[in-house]
Amino acid sequence: MVGERYGNYQAIALLGEGGMGAVYLAEHPGIGRKVAIKVLRSEMDHDPQLLTRFLNEARAANAIRHPNIIEVLDSGTTDKGASYLVMELLEGEALSARLRRLSRLDEKSAIEIAMQTALGLGAAHAKGITHRDLKPDNLFIIPEPADASRERVKILDFGIAKLHKLAGDSLKTRTGTLMGTPIYMSPEQCLGTREVDHRSDVYSLGVILYEMLAGQPPFLSEGFGELLSMHLHELPAPLRQFAPQVTAQIEEVVRRMLAKKPDDRYQSMTDVRTALATAGQLPNTVSPEHKIGNTDKFGGARTLAADSGEPKPNPLAPTTLTPGGMAHDALADGTLKVRGKPWLAIAIGTAVVAAALVLAVALRNKPAAPPAAKRPVPAAKPPAPPPPTPPQMIRVRLESTPAGARVVRVTDGAVLGTTPTTIEVRSTPKPMLVRVEKEGFAATTREISLAAHGEVSVALEAIPAAPAEKPSAKPRRRGGPKPQPAEDRNEPAKL
Repeated sequence: MVGERYGNYQAIALLGEGGMGAVYLAEHPGIGRKVAIKVLRSEMDHDPQLLTRFLNEARAANAIRHPNIIEVLDSGTTDKGASYLVMELLEGEALSARLRRLSRLDEKSAIEIAMQTALGLGAAHAKGITHRDLKPDNLFIIPEPADASRERVKILDFGIAKLHKLAGDSLKTRTGTLMGTPIYMSPEQCLGTREVDHRSDVYSLGVILYEMLAGQPPFLSEGFGELLSMHLHELPAPLRQFAPQVTAQIEEVVRRMLAKKPDDRYQSMTDVRTALATAGQLPNTVSPEHKIGNTDKFGGARTLAADSGEPKPNPLAPTTLTPGGMAHDALADGTLKVRGKPWLAIAIGTAVVAAALVLAVALRNKPAAPPAAKRPVPAAKPPAPPPPTPPQMIRVRLESTPAGARVVRVTDGAVLGTTPTTIEVRSTPKPMLVRVEKEGFAATTREISLAAHGEVSVALEAIPAAPAEKPSAKPRRRGGPKPQPAEDRNEPAKL
C-alpha cells in the first residue's frame, strides 16, 4: 500500500499491522502535513459488521472530541474499494511498551495515567459511549505539543465501542460474540450479556491500574475459558502482595474498581478520579495536561506528575489602613501624611516605645537556659529487601514461510495457532519446544525462548513429489536354452 493515495494523502511507510488492518504513515503532498492512515483489510470490506466496527471509531471520536482521545480527521474508500480512516499522527509510546520497558510504574505515575484515562473516558460516557476494549495497547502516551516537558494520554481504538445515544450507531454483535481482550474484560463482558455499560470501563481501568502497580494483571491463564472464569468468580490477589510500596488507600480504590458486580464499583469516572486523587494525595484537576519527571529524550523512564490546577492566591489589595489603624495619604515623596486625631497617634507611639523598653530589660535580666542534653542518635535501620519481581507475560510472534502452518506445543500437543500468530505466555528461563507443520511440507521442531518478547520465523521445506514409475522392460536372458516356440511349449517335457 506504500505509495497509494488515500484522499489527499499519500502513504509513505508502514507503521504497524493488526487483526483488522494496517496503519501507514502518510503525507499531504501539497502542505507536507503527516497523518496516520488506518486501512481495513480487503477481505473484511465485504462484512457489514466488521465495516461498521471499523467506522465506529470515527463516529465515536467525532462525537466525543476530547484532548485525551485520538482525533479522526477523515474517512473514505479508495478507487480499489479499500476503506480507510485518516487520524492524527501520534509520536510517543503505548502504555504496553512502557510496561515492557519498566516492568511497573511508581504509584504517582500510575495514578496520574489512570486519572487522565478516566478523564477521557468520562467525556465518552457523557456522550453515551462505552469503550469496551480498554487495554495498555490502546493507551498512547505522547509529549504535550506546546511543551515537551509534559505528557498526555491518548485513548485509541473505539472500534468496538457501544454507542447508546446516537441513533442508528449501536453495534449489533453476533449472538454469543465476546467483544474485548480477555485479560482486561469485565465479568459482564465475559458472560456475553448485552447489559454492558460504562461501568465495564471502570473494571478494565482497574485491571490496567493493578498491572501498572504490580507489574502483572490480576488474572493470568494460558486457557481462554479459565481466564473468563477467574474474572467471573475469583477475587484478585491483594495488590500489596506484589507491590508492598503501595498505600492501603490506593489498594482499596483498586479493589473497588475490580468489584464483580457493577453496582459495587464506582458509578462514574468522576468518582474514580476523586477517589484516586484523595488516596494518592494529588489534586483532582480537570486539565488534561500533566508534567513529567525524570524525562529522558533518549527513551529513559518517564513519570507523570499532575498540574496542581489550584488557583494561585490573589495579591493583597491595597488598603487605606495602616497597622496602627490610622488612615493615611501617600505623598509624592513617598512619606505618609496622617489623617485623623493627632493625639491618638502620639499616644500609640508612646505606648510602642514603652513596650520596647520593658521587653529589652526583661531579655537582659533573663537567666541563661542550661544546655540541652544530647539525645542519642538512633541506629540506622537496615534497608528493606526489594520486593520479589512477579512473573511477567511475554508475547512471541511466530511466522512461517509459507504462512498458514500449524504451531503445536510438543509437550502436550496443544495447538497454539496458525502462522502468522502471536502467543502470550508467562516469562520463564526454560524454552518451549514447538512443532511447525503444514500439509505438503516437512514438519520442523524449534525451541522458543520465553525469557523476553521476541519473534521466530521458520522456513518450511516442501516435500518433493515421488517420481512416476516407468514400465519395466522385459529382462533378457543371458545363456541357457533359447525360448521354445509356442507349439513346442505345449508338448510334454522330454528327458
